[in-house]
Amino acid sequence: MTEPRVGLYLRLSREDEEGAESQSISNQREYLRQYAADRGWTVAAIYTDDGYSGTSFSRPGFRQLLADIEAGKINTVLTKDLSRLGRDQIGTMYYYQIYFPQRRVRYIAVSEGIDTGGGGSGELVLPFLAAANDFYTADISRKVRAALEVRKRSGRFIGAQPPMGYRKDPEAPGHLIPDPETGPVIGLLFRTFLSCGSVSGTARTLTAGGIPTPSQCKKGPQSRFPGLWSGTMVRRILTNPTYAGHLTQNRARKVGYKVEKRVALPREAWIVVPNTHQPLVSQQVFDRVQALLAVRSYAPRTGSGHLLTGLAFCADCGSPMTYVKGRGGACYMVCQGSRRGGCASSHCVREDAVIESIRRRLAELAAGTGRRAAPPPLSKPRPEAGAAAMARWTDAAGRLYRDRAAGLLTEEEFRALLNEARRARAAAERYRSQAGDACEAARQAETLERLDRDTLTALVERVAVHREKALEVFFRFCRPEAG
Repeated sequence: MTEPRVGLYLRLSREDEEGAESQSISNQREYLRQYAADRGWTVAAIYTDDGYSGTSFSRPGFRQLLADIEAGKINTVLTKDLSRLGRDQIGTMYYYQIYFPQRRVRYIAVSEGIDTGGGGSGELVLPFLAAANDFYTADISRKVRAALEVRKRSGRFIGAQPPMGYRKDPEAPGHLIPDPETGPVIGLLFRTFLSCGSVSGTARTLTAGGIPTPSQCKKGPQSRFPGLWSGTMVRRILTNPTYAGHLTQNRARKVGYKVEKRVALPREAWIVVPNTHQPLVSQQVFDRVQALLAVRSYAPRTGSGHLLTGLAFCADCGSPMTYVKGRGGACYMVCQGSRRGGCASSHCVREDAVIESIRRRLAELAAGTGRRAAPPPLSKPRPEAGAAAMARWTDAAGRLYRDRAAGLLTEEEFRALLNEARRARAAAERYRSQAGDACEAARQAETLERLDRDTLTALVERVAVHREKALEVFFRFCRPEAG
């Protein structure tokens, strides 16, 4: 009879740690040692997987056990019960019914009387035990997911690794704070995209600049080789509201509790909790980026790019204007809808004509001839006028309170007049803000010899191209300018 060369296999998962003390590693070890000693068997090796789930057999201790079996060092395997071997029904049955018998290895689940040597009575209940262990794992997985979703919806970060640019707050579990080393990279990425208007162009720029990738930042300073940015990496960061201060989780999920592969979830399935932490980019910048991403754009490998990508649209069907090359190398923009047969007119217009129109209207603002939204009587933006209006309405509100206290106004009259004063104050505040923006933009336009991408995206919200090449420019600081 072959002398037993016994290997003890011990396993404890994080879920098991919350259970009874009888499942502890030390308890399993002593239990199995005593079982082997009672039979006069010598323990050749002990294999331990502490903190590993039973749903996967890719565990370091278990892999070493298999390697020693293949090398002929072990011919008897002991576990406290079947669930220590694994909680996946298919995998457990494979090792019990196929792997161990083919290698003439005796397997014993001591507490349940399961023995491939034929000495136990647990053979009949083996399929039921394996199924029960599998069900236990599925139930635990469901409960864990439910608990994690509650934490996600409360605005607590539950991931192991924060998004690039952030780190975990050591003083507040579940809270993110900017990472002083990687945080500036996020701002650079957003600015680069706004400048070139393309995720692929942004990726090439970051790679050329030697900017560390998210995977490199996870690895730390020991990474020896420069990373290669991809358009997918860039888009994943650009579309993440977390960078605007709104914690976003549940963007992907595992296919199943037995499968590690993750699949992306649609935006409506994301869990977004607003204003949970300090943003790395402003909401205005984030919104501008989303508007540009809504237009599928590519950057030419020459690095020149197109100035109006994501800004020009067809006034009739709303489709983006796309670029085509004309004779002599001139750039034209045509309605994407017309190219697909969904719009009656191509709305074809030269890019340089649109740029010149924008420059001319900015110059008009600088000269004071541009039209403003409010107030109508003023043709030139004057921030001081808005400030004076604010002061007048503040004084008016003070008089209302004094008249009410003196009994000169009824409660109803006081409320009506106060609401009117508040509306006027809000309008004055909006005008003061718009006027300041317009004056600053006009001053910048006076000094520009040529409009670059950064300036255009900062000043222009969109350009609507009508038939007969008529243009309508929507500036970010005033009503549309037609021409």
